[in-house]
Amino acid sequence: MARGKTMSRQQAKTADTRSWRERNDEIMHLGLAWISARLSGTGGEETARMAAAYQDARHRLREEENPPSIDRLSALFDLTPFDEDLLLLCHHAQLEGEPRPMTVQAAQALLGIGGFELATRAWDRLAPSAPLRRFRLIDGPDHTITAATPLLIDERVGRYLMGDDTLDRRISPLLIPVEGGPLLKRHRPLIGALAERLHQASRPLAMITGPKESGRRAAAMALARGFGLTLVEVKPRLLDAAPELMPILAREAILGRLALLIDIAQPDGQRLIEERFDGFTALTIAIADGRREFSFAVPMLRLDPLSDQDRLELWHEASGPHSPEARATMELIAQHFRFGPRLIGTVAREGGDLWRACREKASRELDELADRIIPNFGWDDIVLPPEVIHDLKAAVAQIRHSARVYGDHGMARKYPRGRGVSVLLSGPSGTGKTMAAEVVARDLDLDLFRVDLSRIVSKYIGETEKNLRAVFDAAETSGAVLFFDEADALFGKRSEVKDSHDRYANIEVSYLLQRMESYSGLAILATNMKNYFDPSFMRRIRYVIDIPFPDAEARRKIWRKAFPPELPCAALDFDMLARLDIAGGNISVIAINAAFLAAADGTPLGMQHIARAARAEYHKLDREFRSNLFGAASP
Repeated sequence: MARGKTMSRQQAKTADTRSWRERNDEIMHLGLAWISARLSGTGGEETARMAAAYQDARHRLREEENPPSIDRLSALFDLTPFDEDLLLLCHHAQLEGEPRPMTVQAAQALLGIGGFELATRAWDRLAPSAPLRRFRLIDGPDHTITAATPLLIDERVGRYLMGDDTLDRRISPLLIPVEGGPLLKRHRPLIGALAERLHQASRPLAMITGPKESGRRAAAMALARGFGLTLVEVKPRLLDAAPELMPILAREAILGRLALLIDIAQPDGQRLIEERFDGFTALTIAIADGRREFSFAVPMLRLDPLSDQDRLELWHEASGPHSPEARATMELIAQHFRFGPRLIGTVAREGGDLWRACREKASRELDELADRIIPNFGWDDIVLPPEVIHDLKAAVAQIRHSARVYGDHGMARKYPRGRGVSVLLSGPSGTGKTMAAEVVARDLDLDLFRVDLSRIVSKYIGETEKNLRAVFDAAETSGAVLFFDEADALFGKRSEVKDSHDRYANIEVSYLLQRMESYSGLAILATNMKNYFDPSFMRRIRYVIDIPFPDAEARRKIWRKAFPPELPCAALDFDMLARLDIAGGNISVIAINAAFLAAADGTPLGMQHIARAARAEYHKLDREFRSNLFGAASP
């Protein structure tokens, strides 16, 4: 179409108080009116006047640096005047239903394109690799075009011309908004360097690798933002199932100024990039936990695990101004909860009790792999020898003061590995190993998860290690106390190496100890068969604590703590009860059963109720109950 005269600069500066949408509507109305005039055969002078009005209105908005949708589309996809006019012609057919069908021949005739050379150029603009078809602005049935093929403008493109920039509904289910969280200061120059390498790369693809919670998404968001783009994550599985959407995804990325994030650790993620993103023009950022090799060069940024100081910096940035008390809490949170920028940003934004919020968010994944135990007991509730209490409190101190010793006091530089705190609790059943774990977790104000190793251990080679990896990976962000009960199920398999299964049993033990050594929280093993443990394994455990069977004095204290003050009780002979040669766990069972017997009798709990409950407990243990211990209260 010939370009009409434009308005003077003085006229372009004349104030127009209408909204952009109103003025864009006017421009599209003028353009469609010009197409109608061409279709109706209106005289050349009138048609030229309408064309000039259409071009003048477009020019005025361009002069105000707020171009109309047709000019924005043209700039984004590098369209020619012919492309613009063809879009307008197809849009007219979409809205008015004429001409029908809108074919290449009809378009050339209406736009006055004649002669072999001009027709050839027009056909070049309709090649599959040209913008109109490459990005599905215009297409034909079955994605093919001939001289007599109807030309169709995509509905999304037609709506865009009318000022509606809503994301294509076919693409929106594939995309997830990305929450990256605050960015570490030390990551900023690394991202700047990655952007420079991207400028020199053969395709707009970068890779950011690093362990979980290292800030990969925050770095990806910063990289995209540096190019003036908004980052969205693509679901590889859904996109892989709909390859026909790739041109539409490319178009939407350009229209919405989007950069795409793909987690190539997900199934089919890397293959999808290799097979489907060749020639893709939008910035694509792949993230993974480790380096991945592609068949072409890809600029890469490797992120290290975050330190406690890194996390503290992120908490400060995400939380804004705060009191010295809040800073002290953040220091503890940064030490105990190995959150990345995304989780830190989420928790800080939600506000409230930060410690509680961190515990709640960190434990969700672990809930599916282990049993949560609510710690109900404190140091005043447990009866153990002083040296055992001392060792348990020493383990607590190592968790509580880890940041000070390893960070402020420089011990991390001297001892960079093996900083995990591991404890082996050894003792007969019922002596208080689980209760000790509860006491420790409650003192630290951390979640306690019981991992039953008898369920984790598998007869299939490699499965036990896989199960253990899942537990530790899920626990790593939480700082939770991990309580591995029934450790004999794993360590009990150790024996002289006679076959491949024996070798793998030792590998599984070594893997567990390795993960315990590197785990940022506290890991507790419980066993009543310590003799199964190889001395070489024992040396890798920080604390080995023997919990003895309670003597008479210890049992007297346990009996005194067994009954709450609210429970109506008659006079109880604790010296007599201490003569019952049973562990604390059995004492708890007897106390509970006796309380129910007393409630059934409608009387205060007395020695006769305890004697009846004790007799039942001894029978369960297949032991002889000496009724003479209770004298007149004997059942």
